[in-house]
Amino acid sequence: MLVVAITPRRPDLSVDLEGVRRNARYLRDHGVCIAMPECGTGLVYDATLAEYEAVVGAWMDEVGQDLLVVPGIGPGYGRALEMGHIARSLRVHGVMIMPVVGPASARGVEQGMRRIAQQVGLPTVLYQRRLDLMPVEQVVGLCGLDEVVGLKYAVDDPAAFERINAQAGPHAAMLCGMAEDPCLDYLQRGALGFSSGMANFVPRMSLGLLAAFKRGDLAEAQRLRELMVPFEDLRGESRARYSGSALHAAMDVAGLAGGPVIPFAEDVAAEDSSRLRGMVEGLMAEEHRLQAKG
Repeated sequence: MLVVAITPRRPDLSVDLEGVRRNARYLRDHGVCIAMPECGTGLVYDATLAEYEAVVGAWMDEVGQDLLVVPGIGPGYGRALEMGHIARSLRVHGVMIMPVVGPASARGVEQGMRRIAQQVGLPTVLYQRRLDLMPVEQVVGLCGLDEVVGLKYAVDDPAAFERINAQAGPHAAMLCGMAEDPCLDYLQRGALGFSSGMANFVPRMSLGLLAAFKRGDLAEAQRLRELMVPFEDLRGESRARYSGSALHAAMDVAGLAGGPVIPFAEDVAAEDSSRLRGMVEGLMAEEHRLQAKG
């Protein structure tokens, strides 16, 4: 299970580096093995390169000896190369190339992904969000590169996933990139794990879901999933208005470091705060129960 980490900020929107370290320790101490800072949930799209280096450096300094730190790079070809060189200088364990958001074609994306992976020279996870820009055959070919170790698949198309997994699964780890809501469907189709934003504050629940599936306890896996889906639904409301900020607010409720989000995202509105708090308090009660159970 991969935790896609938030980037906590102070009221003036500067990065809260002590908060970064505190959150990193929390994940380490609660069984997380792979963390992905400065990705979409970390709002890497609008971070400066200086912030990127500071955040990733804080992760490496705090927990780099204890878990795998795999930051995002990009979006965009030049930005991905710049971030990749920064990440390599910080001795991260790997990188994930963020999805393309600008003008692009399938052939251009294939060439760009190949060049980024080879020039950065680190174990690389691909992030697939669009089949038109990253069609099945292209992804299978990219997964054959020596540098590519995994694919975060975030397309609502199980049949395409099965085709990719059948051909590329022996060469790279196939991961559900859409969090807890659809993860069981993709785990049943061969995914080795899933990425999670909620695991920032309820890591035992996410880890417990995956562990239950792997030991064949589908009832427990489904029970945990059903507890988590309402919060994921809140994040997705109104075209994912609170995709990032709901996690920041949840971290604050859980006693971790969250704070406001950087533009162009928006904070949770006052009229939705009590609903979010109620959800998080219920989730934290289950999280504490799982921690006590061991």
